[in-house]
Amino acid sequence: MQSARIPTVTQEPDNLLVLKDDMIAFIEGHGIRHFPAMIPEDAQRIWWNDPANTESWKDFVEMAKAVNAPLILMAEEELDGTTLETLLEELQELAAQEDVELDLGQPEQLLQHAGKTGHIELAFPYQGFLFVHATMTAWYGQYSQLVETISSLQELLDEAEDDGEEQE
Repeated sequence: MQSARIPTVTQEPDNLLVLKDDMIAFIEGHGIRHFPAMIPEDAQRIWWNDPANTESWKDFVEMAKAVNAPLILMAEEELDGTTLETLLEELQELAAQEDVELDLGQPEQLLQHAGKTGHIELAFPYQGFLFVHATMTAWYGQYSQLVETISSLQELLDEAEDDGEEQE
């Protein structure tokens, strides 16, 4: 996940699996193939930005058709319970090392979403760019914040270790 604010459409359902099926049917109904993919984060991206419109993914598909995109890439992320438990343990360890008090009640509530699809990206290549539309659930947004918090705490610890080594 990138650290910059990525425009996303937030969906109310806590599982996007039904929406994914609707997306596939809509894409194929427009004569475009969908390609299950891992969309590389280092690709030059242009983000679809219409967060208030929960149906904007349909406009995105119609845009792909208008530019004759032969396919739409589809990436989805499902919350893995084991990964989440590992992240929660890591967060507790990092917080203890930094003497930071964290309310872990909210992240632990994410465990109820294990096995659910919380994030879908649609993308199509056009003139050297990857045009991308992202949809996520509110809980997946919380999960993303948890990952960013852990990454930030880890960076602080790494910087402190580097400073300590330089002073020796």
